[in-house]
Amino acid sequence: MAEPETEILEITANEDTVLHRVVDFNAKYYKQKTDEKICDRIKRYAKKYSSINNMKSCLFSNVPIIRNLRKYNLRKYLVSDILSGITVGIMQIPQGMAFGLLTTLPPICGMYTAFFGPLTYFFFGSSRHLSVGAVAVVSLMMASVIDVAMQENNLYVIKANSTNTSTDETINTRKIEIATSVSFVSGLIMILLGKLKFGLISTYMSEQLVSGFTAAVAIHITTSQAKHIFGISVPQHNGIFKVIKTWRDVCYNIPSTNFATLITTVICFIILYLVKVQINMRFKAKLKMPIPIELIIISIATVIAHFAKFHQRFNINILKDIPAGLPSPVLPNPVLATGYVADAFIIGIVAFTHSVSGARLLARKHNYEIDPNQELVASGAGSVVCSIFSGYINAGSLSRTMVLDGTNGKSQIACLVGCVIVIIMILAIGPLFYSLPKCVLSAVIIINLRTMYLQILEVPSLWRTSKFDFVIWMVTFLTSSILDVDIGIASSLIFSLLTVSLRTQSPSSYRLGFVGKTNQLKSVERYDPVVAPDNVRIVQFQAPIYFANADIFVKSVVKLTGIDPVKARKKQKQFNQVETNISPTDVTENCGLALQESKISEKFVDGVEIVILDFSGVNFIDIVGIKALKRVYTDYNSIGIQVYIASCNDTVTSMMTSTEFMKDYVETVYLTVNCILTHKKLRSGLQV
Repeated sequence: MAEPETEILEITANEDTVLHRVVDFNAKYYKQKTDEKICDRIKRYAKKYSSINNMKSCLFSNVPIIRNLRKYNLRKYLVSDILSGITVGIMQIPQGMAFGLLTTLPPICGMYTAFFGPLTYFFFGSSRHLSVGAVAVVSLMMASVIDVAMQENNLYVIKANSTNTSTDETINTRKIEIATSVSFVSGLIMILLGKLKFGLISTYMSEQLVSGFTAAVAIHITTSQAKHIFGISVPQHNGIFKVIKTWRDVCYNIPSTNFATLITTVICFIILYLVKVQINMRFKAKLKMPIPIELIIISIATVIAHFAKFHQRFNINILKDIPAGLPSPVLPNPVLATGYVADAFIIGIVAFTHSVSGARLLARKHNYEIDPNQELVASGAGSVVCSIFSGYINAGSLSRTMVLDGTNGKSQIACLVGCVIVIIMILAIGPLFYSLPKCVLSAVIIINLRTMYLQILEVPSLWRTSKFDFVIWMVTFLTSSILDVDIGIASSLIFSLLTVSLRTQSPSSYRLGFVGKTNQLKSVERYDPVVAPDNVRIVQFQAPIYFANADIFVKSVVKLTGIDPVKARKKQKQFNQVETNISPTDVTENCGLALQESKISEKFVDGVEIVILDFSGVNFIDIVGIKALKRVYTDYNSIGIQVYIASCNDTVTSMMTSTEFMKDYVETVYLTVNCILTHKKLRSGLQV
């Protein structure tokens, strides 16, 4: 058995010494595509997708809960999921009400989202641990859309001029119609994007962009709750400089602060901070489940406010009527969202990014994979279902997800148990919160912004590690907080993509040589000792070559080789003009001039005969890049220097072939730099 292996190795070695050029190598080893008739292709696809296995795979991918339940260990996981679900469900109640209030909708709408969102995700989500429902970021963005729509219809003016209860009900009904229509359209867009495999769209929102955006959103949320915290009346502002205008009015109305409201808010905030941060977080390892301080606070506050008559005695704003039971399903009218399709798309993408980031975090921790495309579908389906039942766009909550994981939740069964807790609240307990002060819910909202504000502390370290990421964070934060959230997310996304273009327009490029006596090619500036043949320049370009940086590529080659073909030709021409004025008497005219030009050419190119372009760092090239490459060939060949290319990937090689570059320069494209040096007999004899 040993002899055939030796023979094969010898043959391979012999072939490798011959097949230096890419065209020769591909001719022998590249798989040729066979033309397939359309009828045969249709039959093959029909057979593939009509099989039982494919149908099962399609069902499992669209409804992941089926696959997860088949692998579910009832005895091992059920108890943990029940306890975890109860914990998350208890968290959903105060947060759902608080974030519902944040949207300027009736707080019960947040509860509907906290029920129908997780219920829908249970069937369509691919994460086992993600807890979805109402979240602060989406609630604020939804509030912005509602406020704009209300002001366009002058409904806030009508409300300000009326004290009639029926007017408030009419306005709330109109708000729900707007929110549900926007959520419905957003959901349909997300489902369509998911089916079109656009799940990777979240990758365009970098971690720094999301961090800067959420930190800015925290400022907007705090601003929106200022009127509830101080118990004052503040005019509604929208559009650019909303935060600045609102705080200007808050400062103007500070003298009319309701101190009973402010004291209630401060007491609730202190208690929430002490328990959530100093107890739940500090003793997380020792507690079987976190203390549900948010639910405890709103329950106690409701009881005290009711018996102490906070509303009548201290004029503290309370929730008042909270309907019991589930709303009747109503299909939203998409026409109402006609002017807000862009907002629906942006909010949907932000909600999806919020969800998929948490889902990926837990998937990595527990060693399983999620499907971003299915997450888009699940996010959209949840928004559609919530909109039918007077809810709004749902998203994953990282804080609730971490609590679910921390209490040993194993699957979406935990979230289903949480839905049971929420539905009990909606059906039976909701009306009991009639006397709950709104300032208490504001305290719940503000304490949940803690992690968002802590992201600001990471900015100095971001400056030290990456200037580009620091600038992205700052641009996102400033535009989103000073201008508006929708303007901020759009402009920061454009700016983030622009930085990618700028990075490729200022790529890394090096002149290479062999480190010591090894075969490792490294930068001559960064390593020592580095050697290369005197008559060879090896240049590595680490970026795609396309329309935005084609000229930079040409300039990099000139800089790294130390030879400018244009200047060399110009100097040679000037030198030849001087020499031709001297009559050669000792040599034959033609031979003397030819010999003279040859020596002058060597003088102006420093004896360089070969330039090798290492394309191992070039992942693609476009037509403009090909033209730039031809320009390099033409310029250097005109002064007697040969240009070679090495280490092209298949994408670059295919582009060279389709543009007929390979046809013109087939003899100059090799597999590796070593192949060129070996073929030209330049590798041997290199000494340190």
